[in-house]
Amino acid sequence: MKVCVLGSGSSGNCIFVAGQSSKVLIDLGLCATRVEKTLALLGESCDNISILLTHSHHDHTSGVESFCHRHPGTQVFCHADAYEEICKRTHLEKNLKTFYGDFYVGEITVSPFEVNHDVFCVGYSLLQNGKKITIATDLGVMPTALVDGICDSDLVIIESNHDERLLQANATYSPTLKRRILSKCGHLSNSACADTVEKLVKAGVRRFILAHLSKENNYPELAYQTTRDRLLALGLMEGEHYEMEIARQDKPTSLFIIE
Repeated sequence: MKVCVLGSGSSGNCIFVAGQSSKVLIDLGLCATRVEKTLALLGESCDNISILLTHSHHDHTSGVESFCHRHPGTQVFCHADAYEEICKRTHLEKNLKTFYGDFYVGEITVSPFEVNHDVFCVGYSLLQNGKKITIATDLGVMPTALVDGICDSDLVIIESNHDERLLQANATYSPTLKRRILSKCGHLSNSACADTVEKLVKAGVRRFILAHLSKENNYPELAYQTTRDRLLALGLMEGEHYEMEIARQDKPTSLFIIE
């Protein structure tokens, strides 16, 4: 499988995954033309591509309608429990296909799992030929059961949204908004991300992309260093025991090849 985060952050999110003959976008919160141009740079077309939505928030859905208009016949999938909320925020009723459990997009097995957020939200594991990619963002906590369920992944895209000290010191954020972000239905902090990556590395996961960084309460170097320092303290060296990259808002990550 091939994986590239086309863009990720507070302003928009989109992840590209390709199997042998099938292609999906997890969320489309970026401008449709940007997605088209980035896929072209990767040597990929927008033909026969499916979109998997995690939840209804604008930074995950804002580009879907435009993309579907430009590429008629695009299939858009969402969990049945997220359907009504997505329909309220978009005009996707005719495109949406709902699911509850595992399903297939071509040869790719899509295995959704519910995560803690302030609207109904899922993460995804995508499987093909014994390889597994997991996307887990927009979640306030990372339960042990979820860690156990994804510890056999070949690549994990995980949220590293905010630094708690920067968030608490942010004078432009109301106390209510801060409580929401810090709650069990909010977003995963840098330190919580580091906790999870530590567990996953010990379980054998070797590739990570840290994603969904807050523009106001984080920056790439800090997110990266928080997790790296945690692993370094355990004697786990980057390049030897794991690979890690930061997903950014303004440009795509490297293209990961999972063989």
